Amino acid sequence: MCVVGRFQNRGTVMELGSGHRRKRWYVAVIGGIVGAGGLATAGVVTIIAPSTGPASAAEQTVARSAADGGSKDDGKDHGKKDDDKRKDVKKIGCDPDELIAALVRANADGGAKLELEPKCTYTLTAYDVGDTGYENELSGLPQIVERVKIDGNGAKIVRAANAVPFRIFNVGVGGDLTLRDLTVKGGDARETELGGGALLVQEGGRATIEDSKLTLNRSDSFGGAITNLGIVKISGEDKSEKDDGKKDDDKKDDPKKDDYGKDGSKKDDDHRDGGSEIINNSAVEDGGAIANVGALTIEKTRLSRNDAENGGALATFAGVVKVTKSEIDHNQALDEGGAISSEGEGAITQVKESYVHDNNAENGGAFFNDEGQFFVERSKVVHNTARTFGGGVLNIEGPLTVEKSKINENKALTGIGGGLLNLGDAVLRNSEVNKNVAFGEAGTAGGIANIDEGTVRLTRSEVIANASTLAPGGILNDVEDGVLVDDKSTIIKNRPTNCAGSPEDVPNCFG
Repeated sequence: MCVVGRFQNRGTVMELGSGHRRKRWYVAVIGGIVGAGGLATAGVVTIIAPSTGPASAAEQTVARSAADGGSKDDGKDHGKKDDDKRKDVKKIGCDPDELIAALVRANADGGAKLELEPKCTYTLTAYDVGDTGYENELSGLPQIVERVKIDGNGAKIVRAANAVPFRIFNVGVGGDLTLRDLTVKGGDARETELGGGALLVQEGGRATIEDSKLTLNRSDSFGGAITNLGIVKISGEDKSEKDDGKKDDDKKDDPKKDDYGKDGSKKDDDHRDGGSEIINNSAVEDGGAIANVGALTIEKTRLSRNDAENGGALATFAGVVKVTKSEIDHNQALDEGGAISSEGEGAITQVKESYVHDNNAENGGAFFNDEGQFFVERSKVVHNTARTFGGGVLNIEGPLTVEKSKINENKALTGIGGGLLNLGDAVLRNSEVNKNVAFGEAGTAGGIANIDEGTVRLTRSEVIANASTLAPGGILNDVEDGVLVDDKSTIIKNRPTNCAGSPEDVPNCFG
């Protein structure tokens, strides 16, 4: 069996395949069952994160342009915060040259805490060559190699529209960057090896993003906004606390009782209020918003309207990703994983108390998992679309655990598995797979399809009111003893049948 090219630890080298991505083997497997046609092969890139060392202030050469400048949004006094201002906080005027000079000094002096001019726009026109071990790894600000905190006060750091392509921030070995209340816009990591239009965090680096916005950044490889090879935490203040699922603890094991609404539906514009935002970023290859091979924590954050070939919002290949109390919506992948793509044995992904909706991809409208460990807990996965297979989730190989969650109202437009297509090991506890559809000419299993060597175990779960063109509409099982259903689970009201027409038996399913 041909497997997905993936990041592999080889000393300090991590690489993602080479040449072209393999033709998806699962397409042939599915084709043998339902007569589905194959899909075209897609390209793949190589990422290498070399061992890097801190650059001294003298080594950080920054070429400046006379046309560079900053601008305030208005002339009003926006007031000062009442929190303690320690003497070591340096205030930066509305001048990008002043910001660059302060960062150079911070690297030379062992770190700094910087406070930007409220509502100022710092426009960058030139770049720092940094220290990544590669040519063309250009950044608009000096590489961070010490502990630096930047309080934005609502300011923006943007790349000038007519400037050469460069990312905004680069955190090197030993660097620890914190961004708060800041917008990072227009970073362009084209022609780079490492990607990350707004932010690159190298191995041995760390970044924390609080109540900030990363938007309109791009990469022609991966990580439209962020490439993480180290440790990144993204968080925000949630002003509403709605839809965070925390009340589930008081509602025990009934998946129908939660804070999401009776049928798992929700208005498109009813999204989380407050928090960080990573929106409208793009990558030609993987991770429209974020590409990860490190440790990534996302909390109270919205990832919206990002696009890539794989992982419209997020692509992870190694390390641990934790997404909590966040919203992932309206992202697009040309190939796999409209919201999240997880590929590689070293990838562990947890989505908890989050709302994942209106994403689309060729396969795996919301989630795509191949060989990784994938956990979904107290979350909604709704209104996502796959143009072919796995409207909500496509699990190729590896464990998938879904607990106290809803996989509802997703679509597989031409293939099978409107809610879930599984070829790995899937466990659903206290969860719903309801009102999903697979209405293509060969559409089968509006709810769940289990094929190849896959196993699905349902415990106290529902598969209700799913629909497909061909029977069965509820659960298709093509593996002997591949599906286990406890007597507290419900499989009803699926069309044209619940499980009848499945090649193999589905226990506790009638009609």
